[in-house]
Amino acid sequence: MKTLIRNKKILCCMLFLFIAVSGLFIFFKLKYSKPTLTIGVYTDSSWEVPNGDADRVTKIAIKKFKEKYPNVQIKYEAGIRKNDYNNWLTEKIVRGTTPDVMMLPEDIFNLLASNGTLKSLNSSLKDENISSSTFYHNVFKAGEYHGTQYALPYETNPTLMIANNDLLDKNGFSNLNSHLSPTKFKSICHTVSLNKNNTGITPDYSWQDAQFAYGNSVFENSSVNLTSNKARAGFSLIEDLTNENGYQSVSSNQFDQGTVAFMPLSLAKYRTYTSYPYHVTHTSSFKWKVFQMPSITNVNATPASTVCLGISAKTAHPTLSWEFIKLMCTDKEIQQEVIKNRMGSSVLPKVINSSFTKKIFQKEQKNTLTPKMLNAILENIVITPKFRNYDRRLDELNYLIQNALKNNQLNLQLFNIQHQINKNEY
Repeated sequence: MKTLIRNKKILCCMLFLFIAVSGLFIFFKLKYSKPTLTIGVYTDSSWEVPNGDADRVTKIAIKKFKEKYPNVQIKYEAGIRKNDYNNWLTEKIVRGTTPDVMMLPEDIFNLLASNGTLKSLNSSLKDENISSSTFYHNVFKAGEYHGTQYALPYETNPTLMIANNDLLDKNGFSNLNSHLSPTKFKSICHTVSLNKNNTGITPDYSWQDAQFAYGNSVFENSSVNLTSNKARAGFSLIEDLTNENGYQSVSSNQFDQGTVAFMPLSLAKYRTYTSYPYHVTHTSSFKWKVFQMPSITNVNATPASTVCLGISAKTAHPTLSWEFIKLMCTDKEIQQEVIKNRMGSSVLPKVINSSFTKKIFQKEQKNTLTPKMLNAILENIVITPKFRNYDRRLDELNYLIQNALKNNQLNLQLFNIQHQINKNEY
């Protein structure tokens, strides 16, 4: 009996010692271990323009993050190019090694949001009182899918309408407001084109731009409607502009040569052209003027590409991941680095409207884009449709419409194109 009691005491002591040691092990592991946060980013520009120190914003963000979380290791693969990134990320997802935080160009966002790859941010946004008012409203919507916010906007690249100001003055269009109606826009293009040596606009102004001018998206969910009154107004505008010049007979090089009145151009390319040293090689000798994309009153008509940051649904570090994307997307210092170094635009009104941005624009430009004008452009962003196969269906639609425009038969073929696209819905 005494032996049995002694053995029980020994067993209890050993069990207590085991629990104590295990507790201490867990305590010290949690206290001193360094969790690793993996991020998926590419190093070059999102907008196919020169980008001097491509990693600078990421490096600054990591340094600032580690000041707050010194025990956290951040791991990312350097040197991934934008053109290789989608394949790289897809391979990571397939292998089950999805980064905790990932950069999300527009062409993969809908797919990843629809297939469960991304974590919902709704609760985090609510807890920290972050909403669309923190950002430009429709830029924020770039990270939303079917009512759920899956990503925060990091950098955006709106389209500007650039004009040859000297050519406008020559044709009697001085002191134009920065916002043109479709009717005024078409009238100016027609007047300029009456001179056989000049033309109104480059073919970079697309049928989609003409639709946006009337506040229309031809997509209704995943179906298309090409025959509504708004759609027909937009198609009439692009037909008039196309027939004015002949299909794709005008190039951006002709704009540089001073014979074209208007050319749509992304902000990133505009900033590249107008900043040193790239403007030195730019051949245009006339003054440029910046307009918003033409539109009727009270509609959003500015296309923009927006890169977002999202979190893996399978992350082991949801809180740290959230803190990192919040830093990248809402921190004023980081977003100032975005507009300083990446040629696109910050997504925060408080950065765009700051003296910091004003100084950058004054230093890099010889032309007329101001923070106030960029702010107005960013408040005019179009929300693109959100469904899984949007890009593929848009490519199909664009092919058919472009062919109809080439053959000068768009108005005759609209119903057939609509039927063909909707028949192939999937």
